[in-house]
Amino acid sequence: MRSEPVLVAAMAAAVLALHLATNGLYDFHRDSLYYLDSARHPAWGYVDYPPVTPTIARLSLALFGPSVWGLRLWPSIAGALMVVLTAMIARELGGGRAARLLAGLGAATSLVLLGANWLFQTVTFDQVVWLSSLWIVARLLRTGDRRLWLALGLVIGIGLETKYTVIGLIAGLVAGVLLTRLRRHLLTPWPWLGAGLALLIFLPNLIWQAQNDWPSVQYTFNHKAAQSVDFSPVTFLVQQIPLIGPLAIPVWIAGLYWLLRDPGRRTLGIAAAVPLVIFLFAGKSYYVGPLHPFLIGAGACAIEEWTGERRRWLRPVVALALTAQALILLPLALPVLPEASMARSQLPSIRKDFADTVGWHDLVGQVAEVYKSLGPGERAQAVILANNYGEAGAINTYGPAKGLPTAYSGELSYYYWRPASLQGPVIAIGFDPPFLRTLFANCDQVGTISNAYGLRNEEYGAPLAVCRGPKFSLDRLWSRLRVFQ
Repeated sequence: MRSEPVLVAAMAAAVLALHLATNGLYDFHRDSLYYLDSARHPAWGYVDYPPVTPTIARLSLALFGPSVWGLRLWPSIAGALMVVLTAMIARELGGGRAARLLAGLGAATSLVLLGANWLFQTVTFDQVVWLSSLWIVARLLRTGDRRLWLALGLVIGIGLETKYTVIGLIAGLVAGVLLTRLRRHLLTPWPWLGAGLALLIFLPNLIWQAQNDWPSVQYTFNHKAAQSVDFSPVTFLVQQIPLIGPLAIPVWIAGLYWLLRDPGRRTLGIAAAVPLVIFLFAGKSYYVGPLHPFLIGAGACAIEEWTGERRRWLRPVVALALTAQALILLPLALPVLPEASMARSQLPSIRKDFADTVGWHDLVGQVAEVYKSLGPGERAQAVILANNYGEAGAINTYGPAKGLPTAYSGELSYYYWRPASLQGPVIAIGFDPPFLRTLFANCDQVGTISNAYGLRNEEYGAPLAVCRGPKFSLDRLWSRLRVFQ
């Protein structure tokens, strides 16, 4: 019916409008500040992510400058696109009008999509890659058009340049092909051409990795060890409840069962099940976030099939449940409260992303005061050294307006953007004083970081110090500041 595309488009437009209305309420997230600095240092690779997201950030800087709303426009558009993609997947799975509308609604009310797509991070663009890939495979299963392997290779290649966790999806797709009758396609050139195209797109990043001693591999192992609690199976399973949504879990389970039980759809069921198992033991909970709208979309098809004419009333009940859940939990997913109200509530302790948007202007202002306290000759030689990428990114985004020099850090990709010298006074942000005394002959703590709301986030209470007299050459000192975890 003609009304169906209009209704799906309306759902997507509603999601986009909601994001656009709330995108400017809070300041940059710490990760966004890092992406902005990465955009200022274009490369084929970075320590903890590939180049697609920094490239989008660079485009955003060119169009909007360092605008919070402008940067968040891109994930907002992606979020609306995924509503349409989920409805399209339901169509390829054979879902009728009711299934397609319920699938679109499932994506529009998806807590993992709403919660991720107001933040400018690799996560959102990774979600687009997963859903696009699953749509192509669903279409391939329905039509048998082997040329679609080239489209899949193109999307997977872009995915490898977006977020390395797409390897989980690749593993699922490979298993799905090998364990189902789709493996017959392996006797044709098309899957291999698609794989070759994906590898060709990924090749520049592989070359960068090899030239820089595989920093992303080092980071992956260090990160898992440093954040072992976040990678535990128990944490993974518990955190799926808010990511999927308690009321959506039955639909999610129905979708996975519906895919696995039918030989014609089993490839997609296996493709979803394998990364779930992989990341249960070797990943964070949100790594499988793109699967949630996909499985809810499959669940919508299952509900349509199982309810028939006699139990059609269940369909609007499910739709109402998904909508009510999203409305009730919206303050946990989106920045709908004023910043001051959020900062003084329990939300930052429940969801760290909110805390990570608070206090950057305060931090830059306090560093500017320390910088102004230096003599004119010292200011010309001063270097700002930050303990983490959020602090460095805040200085480099907001500091120029206050006359501050570039901030440096040894964390992650900042390690490669080191200063020419540390002989002048060093304004150190967030380092423990005993550690600084191992690097410099003289360090004086001159303050501590605070914010206007007294919110005790990662920066609150961090020391500010001025150090002089490095004890080592720049190469030796900088190697001691390196943090790849």
